[in-house]
Amino acid sequence: MLLICMSIAGTVPLIICLLLLLLQRKKFSYRLGRNLVFLSLVGYLIPFQVVKYLMPEDLLRETDSLMNISYFINFDDKEAISYNGISLWMSDWILMVGLCWLFLVSGFSIYEIIKYHRLTRKLKRITETRNCFLPGIGDVQYRISPLIGSPYTIGFLKPFIVAPESLDNSRLSEMIMRHEYSHLRRHDSAVKLLCLLAICLHFYNPLTLLTLLLYTSFSENIADQAATEGFTTEERKAYAVALVNLSARNRQVPVVWKNNLLGAKHTMKRRVEFIMMKNRKASKIGTAAAILASVFLSGTTVFGYAPMQTVQITDNTPITEEYMAFKDSETQDESFNTTSLHFETNNHEVIPVSESDLETRALICTHNFKSGYVDRHYSQSNGGCIVKTYTAKICTKCNHLVVLDYVSTTTYAKCPHK
Repeated sequence: MLLICMSIAGTVPLIICLLLLLLQRKKFSYRLGRNLVFLSLVGYLIPFQVVKYLMPEDLLRETDSLMNISYFINFDDKEAISYNGISLWMSDWILMVGLCWLFLVSGFSIYEIIKYHRLTRKLKRITETRNCFLPGIGDVQYRISPLIGSPYTIGFLKPFIVAPESLDNSRLSEMIMRHEYSHLRRHDSAVKLLCLLAICLHFYNPLTLLTLLLYTSFSENIADQAATEGFTTEERKAYAVALVNLSARNRQVPVVWKNNLLGAKHTMKRRVEFIMMKNRKASKIGTAAAILASVFLSGTTVFGYAPMQTVQITDNTPITEEYMAFKDSETQDESFNTTSLHFETNNHEVIPVSESDLETRALICTHNFKSGYVDRHYSQSNGGCIVKTYTAKICTKCNHLVVLDYVSTTTYAKCPHK
């Protein structure tokens, strides 16, 4: 199934990240960790495994794919969406699970949106806008209020910095503002929203929780590095002490749309050690090797994904006696040894098909059909069999078989096929 392959592709960079974090410990590069989380999100959210089924067989004859767009929903045929020849089917139970999942996610999203909207409106009402100049960056706008305990950034589309009124123009305040500006520049709230989307999409995989946990931790360490870059050891020490003191006095409630200066208390020790570390540069060769390994291992899921065999019956023509023929054959025919379906193109090319059941399953493909005839075999209790012939077409990419019009029925007194 496509979601399983996407889940595996997204989990591979996370496992590599965890292994490097455990092996390197204090020498671990948080920028590398952030890049690996990005790769994980790509695997979780982008179904690149279907690329080979979406590409035309002849790339030189690519047509304008955006000219003809059609959407329709037809639950009777279990065909959910069709876009320029790209078809998506799903069985009833997958549809029900998807609808329940969509209901829960929508409810949670509406609750968080309302909460976020109320908080931002309140903050804009009780805060005052100010500007501060950061060397190398320029003027940075932020909001202050006596009701704020510690600085943080908030928002997705138009994020802004909120700081306590006690924030002065000292070197420590400059480092704190650099920390918060780093969150804005890298759009950390938006990335954490993608992490939450990956968790919702792959709710069956508990490892997806690591995307949000690891990215939150890595983003705070990277922001600390941006805040203390170029400052003296004493100034970095003062910054670390300020973090510890604020962490002891303030209780932080983690939410996706908010980046707190303090972060989680259990990571404070590691953050302080990283702040005071002198040489924090990572090996470029090691970084490139880890990223290339993640891309290669995740890319192998392209070969692991293959759509399940699907059969679609589109004809309900009743069978009448004039289409029937009776035969008695002594010659053994092995056409139906492994399956009850036998497809042969108009050019007498036999294409193997399988039939686990006749209901369509999850499948995404831009079909390239070949026309022909399909024979369906029915064993009888008296030792004979019936073979019904239909016109049909089959996709040369994913073997999706579409059974069309009824042609004839052949009855055998003794089954020569099995």
